[in-house]
Amino acid sequence: MKFSLILANTARSQAYIQTLISQDIIPKEVFILNDKNKKKLGKITKKYINSNINNNIYSFQLATLNINEDLVRSLSKLEIPYTIINSPDINSEELYEVLLKSDTKLCIVSVYAGQILKSKILGLKKSFMHVHSGKLPEYRGSTTLYYSLLEENKVAASAIMINEGIDTGDIVYFKEFDFNFDPELIDLIFDPLLRAVVLIDAIKLLSSKNKKPIVQEGIDGEDYYIIHPLLKHLAILKEKNKCM
Repeated sequence: MKFSLILANTARSQAYIQTLISQDIIPKEVFILNDKNKKKLGKITKKYINSNINNNIYSFQLATLNINEDLVRSLSKLEIPYTIINSPDINSEELYEVLLKSDTKLCIVSVYAGQILKSKILGLKKSFMHVHSGKLPEYRGSTTLYYSLLEENKVAASAIMINEGIDTGDIVYFKEFDFNFDPELIDLIFDPLLRAVVLIDAIKLLSSKNKKPIVQEGIDGEDYYIIHPLLKHLAILKEKNKCM
Protein backbone atom coordinates (compact mmCIF):
# COMPACT_ATOMS: atom_id res chain seq x y z
CA MET A 1 0.00 0.00 0.00
CA LYS A 2 1.36 3.38 -1.00
CA PHE A 3 1.33 6.09 1.66
CA SER A 4 3.13 9.28 2.57
CA LEU A 5 4.16 10.76 5.89
CA ILE A 6 3.76 14.34 7.08
CA LEU A 7 6.21 14.72 9.94
CA ALA A 8 7.38 17.31 12.43
CA ASN A 9 10.86 17.24 13.93
CA THR A 10 9.73 15.42 17.07
CA ALA A 11 10.50 12.22 18.97
CA ARG A 12 7.16 10.80 17.82
CA SER A 13 8.05 11.26 14.17
CA GLN A 14 11.47 9.69 14.78
CA ALA A 15 9.80 6.66 16.38
CA TYR A 16 7.37 6.39 13.46
CA ILE A 17 9.94 6.36 10.69
CA GLN A 18 12.43 4.18 12.57
CA THR A 19 9.75 1.62 13.47
CA LEU A 20 8.32 1.58 9.94
CA ILE A 21 11.79 0.94 8.51
CA SER A 22 12.46 -1.81 11.06
CA GLN A 23 9.23 -3.54 9.94
CA ASP A 24 10.06 -3.06 6.24
CA ILE A 25 7.02 -0.82 5.73
CA ILE A 26 8.42 1.96 3.57
CA PRO A 27 6.56 5.19 2.73
CA LYS A 28 6.58 6.41 -0.84
CA GLU A 29 7.48 9.94 0.24
CA VAL A 30 7.91 12.05 3.35
CA PHE A 31 7.17 15.72 3.98
CA ILE A 32 9.04 17.29 6.90
CA LEU A 33 7.68 20.48 8.46
CA ASN A 34 10.62 22.77 9.22
CA ASP A 35 10.18 24.73 12.46
CA LYS A 36 13.72 26.21 12.30
CA ASN A 37 14.28 24.92 15.85
CA LYS A 38 11.65 27.25 17.30
CA LYS A 39 9.40 24.45 18.58
CA LYS A 40 10.40 22.73 21.82
CA LEU A 41 7.52 20.44 22.81
CA GLY A 42 8.05 16.78 21.95
CA LYS A 43 11.54 17.35 20.58
CA ILE A 44 14.71 15.50 21.56
CA THR A 45 17.33 18.14 22.27
CA LYS A 46 21.13 17.83 22.31
CA LYS A 47 20.99 18.39 26.06
CA TYR A 48 18.66 15.40 26.44
CA ILE A 49 20.88 13.22 24.24
CA ASN A 50 24.00 14.17 26.20
CA SER A 51 22.29 13.41 29.52
CA ASN A 52 21.20 9.96 28.26
CA ILE A 53 24.35 9.02 26.40
CA ASN A 54 24.46 5.52 27.93
CA ASN A 55 20.88 4.75 26.96
CA ASN A 56 19.96 6.22 23.60
CA ILE A 57 18.01 3.35 22.02
CA TYR A 58 14.59 2.50 23.45
CA SER A 59 12.03 -0.12 22.48
CA PHE A 60 8.47 -1.13 23.32
CA GLN A 61 7.11 -4.27 21.72
CA LEU A 62 7.97 -3.90 18.02
CA ALA A 63 8.57 -0.12 18.17
CA THR A 64 12.02 1.40 18.34
CA LEU A 65 13.50 4.85 18.95
CA ASN A 66 17.14 5.82 18.62
CA ILE A 67 17.27 9.34 20.03
CA ASN A 68 20.55 10.02 18.19
CA GLU A 69 19.04 9.39 14.76
CA ASP A 70 17.12 12.33 13.31
CA LEU A 71 14.54 12.11 10.54
CA VAL A 72 16.86 12.94 7.66
CA ARG A 73 19.42 10.37 8.76
CA SER A 74 16.78 7.64 8.99
CA LEU A 75 15.36 8.47 5.57
CA SER A 76 18.74 8.83 3.90
CA LYS A 77 19.84 5.33 4.91
CA LEU A 78 17.23 3.83 2.58
CA GLU A 79 17.12 6.76 0.15
CA ILE A 80 13.47 7.41 0.96
CA PRO A 81 12.40 10.58 -0.88
CA TYR A 82 11.65 13.53 1.39
CA THR A 83 10.74 17.17 0.98
CA ILE A 84 11.43 19.91 3.51
CA ILE A 85 8.42 22.20 3.92
CA ASN A 86 9.59 25.66 4.95
CA SER A 87 6.89 26.09 7.57
CA PRO A 88 5.93 24.26 10.78
CA ASP A 89 2.25 24.72 9.91
CA ILE A 90 0.42 21.68 8.54
CA ASN A 91 -2.07 24.06 6.91
CA SER A 92 0.60 26.03 5.06
CA GLU A 93 0.14 26.83 1.39
CA GLU A 94 3.47 25.17 0.56
CA LEU A 95 2.37 21.83 2.00
CA TYR A 96 -0.99 22.11 0.28
CA GLU A 97 0.66 22.61 -3.11
CA VAL A 98 3.00 19.65 -2.57
CA LEU A 99 0.15 17.37 -1.49
CA LEU A 100 -1.92 18.50 -4.46
CA LYS A 101 0.75 17.12 -6.79
CA SER A 102 1.25 13.89 -4.83
CA ASP A 103 -0.53 10.74 -6.04
CA THR A 104 -0.58 8.98 -2.66
CA LYS A 105 -4.09 8.59 -1.26
CA LEU A 106 -3.14 7.96 2.38
CA CYS A 107 -1.15 10.45 4.45
CA ILE A 108 0.00 9.59 7.96
CA VAL A 109 0.24 12.70 10.09
CA SER A 110 2.60 13.39 13.00
CA VAL A 111 2.87 17.13 13.51
CA TYR A 112 3.44 19.68 16.25
CA ALA A 113 1.11 19.66 19.25
CA GLY A 114 -2.12 21.64 18.96
CA GLN A 115 -2.36 21.68 15.17
CA ILE A 116 -5.67 20.80 13.52
CA LEU A 117 -6.07 20.11 9.82
CA LYS A 118 -8.33 22.66 8.17
CA SER A 119 -10.88 22.11 5.44
CA LYS A 120 -8.64 23.14 2.53
CA ILE A 121 -6.20 20.27 2.99
CA LEU A 122 -8.91 17.89 4.20
CA GLY A 123 -10.70 18.67 0.94
CA LEU A 124 -7.96 17.03 -1.10
CA LYS A 125 -8.79 13.58 -2.46
CA LYS A 126 -6.79 11.88 0.27
CA SER A 127 -7.25 10.22 3.65
CA PHE A 128 -5.28 11.54 6.61
CA MET A 129 -4.53 9.20 9.52
CA HIS A 130 -3.35 10.17 13.00
CA VAL A 131 -2.48 8.05 16.03
CA HIS A 132 -3.97 9.45 19.25
CA SER A 133 -2.49 8.36 22.59
CA GLY A 134 -5.74 7.33 24.21
CA LYS A 135 -8.59 4.88 23.76
CA LEU A 136 -11.32 6.46 21.67
CA PRO A 137 -14.01 7.55 22.08
CA GLU A 138 -13.53 7.37 25.86
CA TYR A 139 -10.44 9.59 25.96
CA ARG A 140 -10.53 12.43 23.46
CA GLY A 141 -8.34 15.53 23.67
CA SER A 142 -4.99 16.25 25.28
CA THR A 143 -2.63 14.30 27.57
CA THR A 144 -5.16 11.48 27.83
CA LEU A 145 -2.44 8.93 28.54
CA TYR A 146 -2.06 10.39 32.04
CA TYR A 147 -5.81 10.45 32.66
CA SER A 148 -6.15 6.78 31.69
CA LEU A 149 -3.23 5.86 33.94
CA LEU A 150 -4.90 7.60 36.88
CA GLU A 151 -8.37 6.22 36.19
CA GLU A 152 -7.77 2.74 34.79
CA ASN A 153 -4.11 1.82 35.31
CA LYS A 154 -3.88 1.24 31.54
CA VAL A 155 -2.73 3.13 28.48
CA ALA A 156 -3.89 2.95 24.89
CA ALA A 157 -3.53 4.44 21.45
CA SER A 158 -6.05 4.78 18.62
CA ALA A 159 -5.41 5.21 14.90
CA ILE A 160 -8.10 7.41 13.37
CA MET A 161 -8.92 9.09 10.10
CA ILE A 162 -8.77 12.83 10.62
CA ASN A 163 -11.85 14.99 10.17
CA GLU A 164 -12.52 18.58 11.24
CA GLY A 165 -13.33 17.58 14.83
CA ILE A 166 -10.91 16.82 17.65
CA ASP A 167 -10.31 13.05 17.80
CA THR A 168 -13.74 12.36 16.28
CA GLY A 169 -12.72 10.62 13.03
CA ASP A 170 -13.40 7.01 12.12
CA ILE A 171 -11.37 4.59 14.26
CA VAL A 172 -9.12 2.33 12.20
CA TYR A 173 -7.61 0.44 15.14
CA PHE A 174 -6.97 0.78 18.85
CA LYS A 175 -5.04 -1.22 21.40
CA GLU A 176 -4.77 -1.12 25.18
CA PHE A 177 -1.61 -1.95 27.12
CA ASP A 178 -0.58 -2.52 30.69
CA PHE A 179 1.93 0.19 31.55
CA ASN A 180 5.42 -1.16 32.22
CA PHE A 181 7.87 1.61 31.48
CA ASP A 182 9.90 4.26 33.27
CA PRO A 183 7.20 6.87 34.13
CA GLU A 184 9.76 9.68 33.85
CA LEU A 185 10.03 8.87 30.13
CA ILE A 186 6.33 9.00 29.27
CA ASP A 187 6.23 12.16 27.17
CA LEU A 188 9.41 11.95 25.14
CA ILE A 189 10.00 8.21 24.82
CA PHE A 190 7.03 6.01 25.78
CA ASP A 191 4.25 8.00 24.11
CA PRO A 192 6.05 7.96 20.71
CA LEU A 193 6.76 4.22 21.02
CA LEU A 194 3.18 3.44 22.05
CA ARG A 195 1.79 5.27 19.04
CA ALA A 196 4.33 3.64 16.70
CA VAL A 197 3.14 0.16 17.77
CA VAL A 198 -0.46 1.04 16.92
CA LEU A 199 0.58 2.74 13.67
CA ILE A 200 2.13 -0.47 12.37
CA ASP A 201 -0.96 -2.53 13.20
CA ALA A 202 -3.25 0.09 11.64
CA ILE A 203 -1.29 0.13 8.37
CA LYS A 204 -1.42 -3.67 8.21
CA LEU A 205 -5.18 -3.59 8.73
CA LEU A 206 -5.67 -0.99 6.02
CA SER A 207 -3.51 -3.03 3.66
CA SER A 208 -5.49 -6.20 4.26
CA LYS A 209 -8.89 -4.46 3.96
CA ASN A 210 -10.29 -7.02 6.40
CA LYS A 211 -11.72 -4.53 8.85
CA LYS A 212 -13.86 -1.45 8.34
CA PRO A 213 -13.21 1.63 10.53
CA ILE A 214 -15.54 2.28 13.45
CA VAL A 215 -17.61 5.43 12.88
CA GLN A 216 -17.63 7.64 15.99
CA GLU A 217 -20.72 9.61 15.02
CA GLY A 218 -23.24 9.42 17.85
CA ILE A 219 -20.83 7.61 20.17
CA ASP A 220 -20.44 9.19 23.59
CA GLY A 221 -16.95 10.05 24.75
CA GLU A 222 -15.12 12.29 27.17
CA ASP A 223 -13.14 15.39 26.19
CA TYR A 224 -9.96 16.00 28.19
CA TYR A 225 -7.76 19.08 28.33
CA ILE A 226 -4.06 19.53 29.13
CA ILE A 227 -3.56 17.84 32.46
CA HIS A 228 -2.72 19.98 35.49
CA PRO A 229 0.96 19.59 36.48
CA LEU A 230 -0.06 18.30 39.90
CA LEU A 231 -2.22 15.52 38.43
CA LYS A 232 0.57 14.65 36.01
CA HIS A 233 3.02 14.42 38.90
CA LEU A 234 0.61 12.18 40.81
CA ALA A 235 0.32 9.83 37.84
CA ILE A 236 4.12 9.56 37.61
CA LEU A 237 4.44 8.98 41.38
CA LYS A 238 1.75 6.33 41.24
CA GLU A 239 3.67 4.37 38.61
CA LYS A 240 6.98 4.82 40.43
CA ASN A 241 5.46 3.44 43.64
CA LYS A 242 4.25 0.34 41.79
CA CYS A 243 7.86 -0.45 40.88
CA MET A 244 9.20 -0.10 44.41
